[in-house]
Amino acid sequence: MSRIVVLGDLNLDVYATHPDRLPPGAERRSNVWAQAGGSAGTFARIAARQGARVTFVGAVGEDLVGDLLIQSLERDGIRPAIKRSPLPSGIILALDQGDDRAMICSRGANDGLHERDIQASLLREADHLHVSGYAILSDPQRAAAQRAIRLAAGLSLTISLDPPPANLISSYGAAAFLDAIEGVVWLFPNLSEGQTLTGLRQEAEIVEALGGRFSAGALTLGTEGALAWRQEERSHQSPTATVAVNPTGAGDAYAAGFVTALLSGRSLTQANANGCACAAAHLEVSRSRRTTSP
Repeated sequence: MSRIVVLGDLNLDVYATHPDRLPPGAERRSNVWAQAGGSAGTFARIAARQGARVTFVGAVGEDLVGDLLIQSLERDGIRPAIKRSPLPSGIILALDQGDDRAMICSRGANDGLHERDIQASLLREADHLHVSGYAILSDPQRAAAQRAIRLAAGLSLTISLDPPPANLISSYGAAAFLDAIEGVVWLFPNLSEGQTLTGLRQEAEIVEALGGRFSAGALTLGTEGALAWRQEERSHQSPTATVAVNPTGAGDAYAAGFVTALLSGRSLTQANANGCACAAAHLEVSRSRRTTSP
C-alpha cells in the first residue's frame, strides 16, 4: 500500500449554473450544490479510494465549514494533519458555463499554513508527496510547500504537482513558477497550463519540453484524454467516457489515479488509463448531482 502525503488547499466547493440574465435585485431558481473540494483535497480523496494510505496537510478555519471539511477527510480514511486558523475556511464558487466553468475563489484559511507548520515527521514514513499548484501562489503556503518538497527530496520520495490555471501561472510568471517548484519530478498540467509553462502550442512539443524537466507526468486534454510520459516512454489514452459537465476537479482526479497506479508498479499505459478512468468517474458524480430542473 502506497503512503502519500498531500499538501495544499481544502475548500468547500459550491457549484451553480450561471443564469443567462440576472438583473440587480432579482432572484432566479437554478441548480446549486456543494461538496468538499479543493485541488489537494480532491486528489487526497481519490488517492485514498484507490487504496493509498493518505495524510493531508493543510489549514481550515475554526468554523462549521472547517469541521465539515475535516470530517470529509476522515470519512475517506485520510489522516488529517490540519491546522485550525482564525481565518474563515476556503470556499470556491464554480459557475457552470456549458461544458466549461468560471471560478471565484476565497482562499481564507488555506493561507494560514506556514513553513513552521511542516514537520519532518510527516514525511518520514511516506513514499510520495503531492503538492497542489495553488500552494505556490500564496506567500505563506508557498514557503510551507517548498519546505515539504525539500524534506521529501532529502528522503528520496517522488514528488508530484498539479499546476493552477493558466491565467494564474501567467500572472505569477511561468519561469518564476517553474523555479518555485524545483524538486517536483511528476507534473500534471492541462493543455492551456502546458502551453503557458513551455511557450509551445502543440501537444507533442509540450510533452517533449516538460519531459526534459520532469521525469513523469501527463498533459491532460479534456475530451481527448491524456498524453503521458515517463522518461522516454509515451502513452496517449482516450477518455473512458465523455461527460458534458463542469470539469472542476477532473485534473486532480486524473493525477490521483495516475500517481497511485504508478506507485503500485503499474506501467505508464496502465497509469494513464487509470488516471482517465478516475477523471471520468469524478465527472460522472458531478453530473449525477446536477438536477434537470431548478
